[in-house]
Amino acid sequence: MRTRVFGLALVPVIMLGVGALPARTVPPASPPPPPMAGTDSLPGRVVDVKAGEFFFQAPDTIRAGLTTFRLLQTGMLAERSKAGLDGRALVADQGDNTRGVHMLWVVRLDSGKTVGDLYRAAQTGERVTPWAKQLGGPGIALPPRTTNATLELEPGSYALVCYVGSAHADRTRYHVLRGMFRALTVLPASGPAAATPRPDVVARIVGEGVVELSAPLAPGRQVIRVENATDRMREFKFHQMRAGVTGQEFLAQPPGEPGVVWGGLADVPPGGSVTTTIDFEPGEYIVGTAMGIRHATSRAVTVAAKSERR
Repeated sequence: MRTRVFGLALVPVIMLGVGALPARTVPPASPPPPPMAGTDSLPGRVVDVKAGEFFFQAPDTIRAGLTTFRLLQTGMLAERSKAGLDGRALVADQGDNTRGVHMLWVVRLDSGKTVGDLYRAAQTGERVTPWAKQLGGPGIALPPRTTNATLELEPGSYALVCYVGSAHADRTRYHVLRGMFRALTVLPASGPAAATPRPDVVARIVGEGVVELSAPLAPGRQVIRVENATDRMREFKFHQMRAGVTGQEFLAQPPGEPGVVWGGLADVPPGGSVTTTIDFEPGEYIVGTAMGIRHATSRAVTVAAKSERR
């Protein structure tokens, strides 16, 4: 029986003295997790990142070029899932309903800025600045599943950041203010450049956040290029419906169990695109871009088994 997760919402540490970075306890480095079945051939260079409360484990330096960031949840979400917990109990703790929700945003730092500057900007309520370019990144999935985002990186200074909690005024829930960020240096490339993957499906975000798919989703591995044609950052995510519930039925029901958080992206920049690779099982899904998966802009998607496809 598969554990199910509620509809995740981003809800914006007590303000620290300006100029001081928060003290953080990061577990010692450990070998990267073994590849999940079907995820050993992601595009470009694969960079494994582990997320927990409130840290990222990742390399300090990588080479420029086509890069896939693969995110694995190792905090309370993973622990409570193994313990058989369900719903909001998987991530809620200490009065915070999103304490165990972690996503990864890749941010390019220009004009000589550092992660310290990014943190101080967050302290004052700034997320969008002329020198911090938001590139997007992988969203969340229920372990042991991972999420990923493929980006073309140029040499320079970057930050890996969790912006969960930025949407609301309760700053005790803002993960970046709790120290969930990490510096990353991208060195000049060495060796031949990896080719940009050809997508199986193009997902275009239009209007108020509606997703238009260029082709039906097939079971197995699907490379999806997500294009954001709107003027604001947009999350992109899939939830798999529990057995016996169609996507259309779910969207028509009052709030309740939304199924399994299957994967997607933390954000796609306005006017930009990010590629993600997802392994689908046959079944019913919801694809959406709003904080809550049950939303007017979400849509039902069926991934038909091969025997059902023509």
